[in-house]
Amino acid sequence: MKHATIVEYNDGSGLEDKVNEWIAENEQQILDIIDVEYSQHGNIYLATITYEEREE
Repeated sequence: MKHATIVEYNDGSGLEDKVNEWIAENEQQILDIIDVEYSQHGNIYLATITYEEREE
């Protein structure tokens, strides 16, 4: 199981788009998306993607 974290500042409005873009760019290496967890710390927005990587 692996994790990727994406950060967005200010209002966080582009975070979901960044997550979808990351998934699209890495779909060849991703076997399964386990979870996407969003959190906020002040004006910092985080998305942590938990996924299983394909074996080569």
